[in-house]
Amino acid sequence: MLLSGSSLAFNNLIDRVGEPSMMRPSDEFKHSPYSPFFDMGAWHGHLLPSSDEELGGFTGHAVIAEEYLLYIAKRFDRLQLYRHGERVPLSGEVFSQPGVLIQKLHGPEVRVTLTLRFVDHRTSLLKTHIESPHQHTLRFDGQLLSQFDDKRTHTQAFADYQPVLTPISNGIRVEFGRVRAPWELLTSGTSSYVMQKTLPITFTSEKNGFHAQARVDANTTFYTLYSHTLNDAEYKDTRKRHQAILKSPEQYLQQSKQRWHSYLQVTQKIKSPSHRRLLAKTIETLLGNWRAPAGAIKHHTVSPAVTARWFSGNLTWPWDTWKQAYTLSHFHPLLAKENINTVFAHQIQPGDKVRPQDVGMLPDLVGYNVSPERGGDGGNWSERNTKPSLAAWAVMKVYEQTQDSQWLKTMYPKLKAYRQWWLRNRDHNRNGVPEYGATLDKAHNNPKGQLKFILLEGDKHRVLYGLEQFRTLKSQGKSVTLPAQTAASWESGRDDAGNFGFIHPQQLAEYLKTGGKRQDWQVDFAKNVSTHGQLLGYSLKQESVDQASYMVADNRYLAKIARLLGHTDDAEVFAKAAQQLSDYINRCMFDPNSGYYYDIEIASVPLENGCAGKPLSKRGKGPEGWSPLFNQVATPAQAQAVRNVMLNPNEFNSHIPLGSAALSNPAFGPNIYWRGRVWLDQFYFGVKGLSHYGYHQDAQQLIEKLLSRANGLMQNAPIRENYHPLNGAVQGAPNFSWSAAHLFMLLTEFKLSKQDV
Repeated sequence: MLLSGSSLAFNNLIDRVGEPSMMRPSDEFKHSPYSPFFDMGAWHGHLLPSSDEELGGFTGHAVIAEEYLLYIAKRFDRLQLYRHGERVPLSGEVFSQPGVLIQKLHGPEVRVTLTLRFVDHRTSLLKTHIESPHQHTLRFDGQLLSQFDDKRTHTQAFADYQPVLTPISNGIRVEFGRVRAPWELLTSGTSSYVMQKTLPITFTSEKNGFHAQARVDANTTFYTLYSHTLNDAEYKDTRKRHQAILKSPEQYLQQSKQRWHSYLQVTQKIKSPSHRRLLAKTIETLLGNWRAPAGAIKHHTVSPAVTARWFSGNLTWPWDTWKQAYTLSHFHPLLAKENINTVFAHQIQPGDKVRPQDVGMLPDLVGYNVSPERGGDGGNWSERNTKPSLAAWAVMKVYEQTQDSQWLKTMYPKLKAYRQWWLRNRDHNRNGVPEYGATLDKAHNNPKGQLKFILLEGDKHRVLYGLEQFRTLKSQGKSVTLPAQTAASWESGRDDAGNFGFIHPQQLAEYLKTGGKRQDWQVDFAKNVSTHGQLLGYSLKQESVDQASYMVADNRYLAKIARLLGHTDDAEVFAKAAQQLSDYINRCMFDPNSGYYYDIEIASVPLENGCAGKPLSKRGKGPEGWSPLFNQVATPAQAQAVRNVMLNPNEFNSHIPLGSAALSNPAFGPNIYWRGRVWLDQFYFGVKGLSHYGYHQDAQQLIEKLLSRANGLMQNAPIRENYHPLNGAVQGAPNFSWSAAHLFMLLTEFKLSKQDV
């Protein structure tokens, strides 16, 4: 099909079968239990039927309602054949291949082949070929879902949503009412779903459904397009393109086929058939999460997971983007650049009316709808924090793959501004080592700039303000939390990690029994102010080893970019900063007693050796400790010590190795988001760090352990957000982009066993 000898090898890389019975399937986190086929940045997707009754149609017809995935129908446009008034029974096989869904059906004296591909950023195209010596009556039907979730119909949930079906020329349009529920459903009031055929048909519409009919001769081929548009302007623009598509459908289908042929060329370099399948699955996953411009996002982008409740639409995070773009540069470099452009398009500029103090910052999350502060009604948009400094790493990789010096030139001042923001707004003690922290935001502080905190008293909680009061209550052993603490952990990209003071109350009780102190797990904050005394934001009073290490690499890549662009003076500044920061990390953040790197607590007075404080080893070991290896900061002796910890079965070398907390960590929990689960970005950073220091065999063994033990990874289960460290069970969001991106890196950058796993 796509590559010589690859069609069967690439069948059903991801299970795309499903027949939804409600718009938002019931799941603990509202993740989709199905994995629809999306492509080319389109805002709708399709599933394969799981029952004989639904053969002849593609089920689900998933749509993205601005920021949330919904299923509008169990069936939509199902084909049934009739001869002499009797239904012709059909059976056969349904399957997916990269870039296409296929049904090969047969009945008495008839064969039906359905082939569905995406042909533009809003449109999928279905080719239906019927081989038979007989004439047939074709009947099509569809029925919209009325159940919103496991508790409500869509009328009960959103009375204004009410879909309206209207016939158009040889097709039908479904229009959706206006709903502005920021955490559940968002529609403009003019969003719609369209089906149109090259076949003359007659329609009968009914409440929430339709029937259609046509008469065809023997050996017939016809085409059907489907489009989901999010507003009336998109609808009008897309309908113009429909004319060209239906005029030359084979041309568009062939272009789609060739496009996927190009994507998959990279798989030819992999010898192992099972590894080649997994590599193709990573490509399918990333391109399934591709979204074309819409709403506030004016570039093509990649979301974390179209099938995850909080990661769908065109929601874009910097942290995810750096990793996605790094991998996309190998097979879709234009999308890699666009993904990065999406993030930097919302970089805070001088004179910004919302946060003029944050010039250069990249918001944590941008998406279809801007925040109320920026004139919109989006709930997901977040400027509470940013993400770690891997931007120059990703930009340099894209440049190496594209040699686009003009794009590099436009990115350079943006990268410099981002770096300068870190040094200005997140370096409380002005020693060149930025901390993680939180912005000035209604979630963090009152209008006077006093930090918000919450005092927990039994089942009740009180909202209070002021650092001094917070510190007083903390010293009294009271249970207090800060929203800024959450933002700081988000800023690290490792939400609720142990090194940021997060621990389960029961675990804390056990820790206290062993002689530990409650204060060991309590964080402190400091205000950051400009040279003119202006409040800029807040920093955790600890310097994080991972951010410091990323900053070293950021300086090195900026130095490379500066040299390429002829900015030699800048290059010297960046190179010097990288060396100074490397020296600081190795001198201050490495604990020789445990042979590992840790964050350091900022003391009231710096230590005599120039360090801001001592390593926070009391909060246990986490993947931040191998970031100096990934960023090539550690000395050989320090790298060897860290390697010994990583390979220790009592630390990180568990059933699935290199989890987000060591087994020895007091806060470890195998099903806790960032305190146990195995995340593939941190896994990659770990094995890449080992390889940097010559531990290639160790890295290979850890990778093969992951590939062979992560449930469903080498089969047709979707790639997951994370995996259980003790048994390999799937965890988190399905079809997760950065997991796919790092699996791509593992398969293409490491020499693995040629044997299948």
